[in-house]
Amino acid sequence: MDIRHLTFMAAAGIGLAGCNVSDAPPSDDAATTTTASDTGVTREPMAAPEPAPVARMPAQAAIQSQPGPDGAQVDLLKVAVTGDILTVTLRCSSDQKINSQSFNVEKISVIDDSTSQRLGVLKDDKADWMASNVSGNFLRTDCEVKPGIFWVKFPAPPVTSPTVSINLPEVGPFDGIPVTR
Repeated sequence: MDIRHLTFMAAAGIGLAGCNVSDAPPSDDAATTTTASDTGVTREPMAAPEPAPVARMPAQAAIQSQPGPDGAQVDLLKVAVTGDILTVTLRCSSDQKINSQSFNVEKISVIDDSTSQRLGVLKDDKADWMASNVSGNFLRTDCEVKPGIFWVKFPAPPVTSPTVSINLPEVGPFDGIPVTR
């Protein structure tokens, strides 16, 4: 070791000699505080903040409701056009604790009320149905005490068509529904 290293180490030792370093972990005792006479610093324990309560969103009001299979109720929540696509959002509920429904996607349709043209569910570029929870040709949803939300996409009707009718197998028809654009 040369003289520079020894001088540095000696200076560092002198600088640290005034520090009181303890290997003991700080106490979690809320009554213990460090006073100014110990180190010149007073520290008070901080209380953990209370978590904010989670507010539930109110249930969305149905545009129209229809009876469904096995005592279920199907609520129409939204019918809106974005670009060239019409999205229909529905909610299925039941008083039964266990009640799930399957709808054949090939039989779900929208009728353009102005032209009486039937519009089927869209498929994407991979030939998959553009709908939620689809397995094979069936859209599946839980219609239990906690309602299940599902959606289906169709080609948009022309701007000159202000209303559509929506048909799901084994569910009453949703007729004359205004389209939001």
